[in-house]
Amino acid sequence: MTSAVLDLSGLTLGAFDFVMPACAIDDRHAAWYSDTHSSRGATLETAVAILGRKDGDWFAHIHAYWHEGGREHLGHLLPHTLRIAQAGAIRGYGLQGAAFVASLDPETEFTLFRVHQTEPHSRPIKNNALITTLAPFADLTNSIRELALLLDASTYEVHGLGSLAGAAFRDADAMTGLISEILLSPNAGATANQELCVPIRAIDLDCELHEGILTAGGAPTLVTCELLIRARSTHEDEPRPVTD
Repeated sequence: MTSAVLDLSGLTLGAFDFVMPACAIDDRHAAWYSDTHSSRGATLETAVAILGRKDGDWFAHIHAYWHEGGREHLGHLLPHTLRIAQAGAIRGYGLQGAAFVASLDPETEFTLFRVHQTEPHSRPIKNNALITTLAPFADLTNSIRELALLLDASTYEVHGLGSLAGAAFRDADAMTGLISEILLSPNAGATANQELCVPIRAIDLDCELHEGILTAGGAPTLVTCELLIRARSTHEDEPRPVTD
């Protein structure tokens, strides 16, 4: 396994630290991070982790949504502060043939995951997925639709996280703020009977939370989006339907 994409939904953590989106601190970056906030511990209701390599070591990029103190929260979790408080099962996919590797991105001047090809597996395997990272201004829904054509599959699921410069939703009011962090909901994808739906959760610069199905062409990437698109075979259970 060279990298992994994990669904941490349902995982119960002890006290941990997190940050949220904030304005850039200079004229070289499009955005920055807030001061560090601390949680006393919570069960993550929706959470995505991208596991890759940074400076030769494992590194995780995690966005999560949870309730605590009677409020909703969404943030970028600091992985070195995480401790599992209660045993539980998580779902995820290990990757072969490609990996997420962190490096300095000259366009955004952030250290970001980028996709690197790795050594082929010792035995032939059928490609059933792809990973990608999106550049600034790339529309999230349209990019997923175009990339999914490479899999030649009518049914596929999408996992990921990132940041958007605003978003239009099919079923909710628009997120007009141009700085946000997002995570895809677990039922993002398409089936033979349903067009691509990309439901997300997001938090903007004013700490307002948003949820909805993205409108194609209405959700430009701010800094990056990190994605796994996986073809689903006919014998697998269909993902839960998404409706407006």
